[in-house]
Amino acid sequence: MRSISILVPAFASALMLCMSLAYAQHDHNASPATNESTQNAAPAADNQKSAERIGDPYPLGTCPVSGKQLGAMGDAEIRIYDGREVRFCCAMCPPKFEKDLPASFAKLDAKIEKDQGPLYPLTASVVTSKDLPASPYEFVYGNRLIRLGAESEKTTFLQDPKKYLHELDAAAIKAQLPTYPLTKCPVSDEDMGGAMGEAKNIVVGGRLVQLCCNDCKADVEKDPAKYINMVDQARKAKTAAPDAGSDKKDDHAEHGGH
Repeated sequence: MRSISILVPAFASALMLCMSLAYAQHDHNASPATNESTQNAAPAADNQKSAERIGDPYPLGTCPVSGKQLGAMGDAEIRIYDGREVRFCCAMCPPKFEKDLPASFAKLDAKIEKDQGPLYPLTASVVTSKDLPASPYEFVYGNRLIRLGAESEKTTFLQDPKKYLHELDAAAIKAQLPTYPLTKCPVSDEDMGGAMGEAKNIVVGGRLVQLCCNDCKADVEKDPAKYINMVDQARKAKTAAPDAGSDKKDDHAEHGGH
């Protein structure tokens, strides 16, 4: 009996020791997995925070993958690739876009070139100031269409893109200001040049957008396609109005002559 009483405590101690070792081993194995997942997530979060947009916000109203209207499925998913902002209709589209970035951006660039081409304000290269050829070299930088005399000029452009984008903005403002179609701020609906002072000119997606104050710029950048569309529709209405009037006069004269 005495030998059994001695063995029981010894067995219990050994069992507790094994359980402690097993628990410690399990905890040790779990710890690296937790650390690994944290390390994998941290760079993505850091990149998202540190990524800075270059040039304009995404200027189109549709997702480059699905073609759906942005906002139709909730807030747009925003990604930045080498400083360039792209907006998607949902979280499922960025991975599809990223499968072949060169091909995806080629398709997106073609849409931006088609959209901004008719309003391009310069007939000369922004780099050399020489007249553009009949078929200029085109590329998209920071969601803005750039036209140069030759591809070789692109190197010079990329050495100081802010300088050339500033010159392009100034040219767009000068070209579009005389026929700018809105008399009120598209964000606040305030009159231009009223209590807020002189109108503030910004260029987004190749369009001049006049604002009543600098505070309204944040609203435009939050939903640029909305305000681009407002300006475009107002310009179309303003352009079509005289034509509609002349058509009525011609129609009246034609029928009145009989």
